[in-house]
Amino acid sequence: MSTGNDRSPAASPATGGNSALLDLARRDDNDPFAIGAVDAPVVVIEYADFTCPYCSAFAVNTLPALLAEYVEAGHVRIEWRDTPILTDYSVETAIAGRAAAEQDLFWEFSRELFAHTYSGSKDYQRETLIGIAGKVAGLDTAAFTAALDDPALAAAVDQEADDSRNLGVSGTPTFVVGDQILQGAQPVDAFRQVIDAQLEEVG
Repeated sequence: MSTGNDRSPAASPATGGNSALLDLARRDDNDPFAIGAVDAPVVVIEYADFTCPYCSAFAVNTLPALLAEYVEAGHVRIEWRDTPILTDYSVETAIAGRAAAEQDLFWEFSRELFAHTYSGSKDYQRETLIGIAGKVAGLDTAAFTAALDDPALAAAVDQEADDSRNLGVSGTPTFVVGDQILQGAQPVDAFRQVIDAQLEEVG
């Protein structure tokens, strides 16, 4: 399941292969919004919103298995794209994610923030976000708090939101898995099916 409308180019659970999708992967070794080997055979791009309950379901129920089975083995790289489209707090939470990324702690912060969303809370006030950041080991909350007001981070969120919209992403979560699209909080087996098939193709 996903939130948003139905104008996304993705079908559920997957469309046929589209080689142009491969070009969306950044494969930047210094990308704080990516996890996994830069030369992994398959890149999974996640278009998501921190306030999206289905995105949080993926983060809590599916992502840990993908990390253990594919990312740690060097088979998959996961890249994040801000898609703040759902609530009045979508942009603020995306900026918070970038504030954590300034300290190379994006994924650690995203785990805590998605756990908050998964709990059913709709409280994303500034102090709440700072409190969530305080749960991340090694994160400097003073620097994080200052970064929340950084206009460069806000501009980066706006730019990535525009990029996502221009690609036709209108529901979250949407995933580009190599040259295919998966939409919504699919079960881990749906990801395994697509990833395994692509790994077999690349040998």
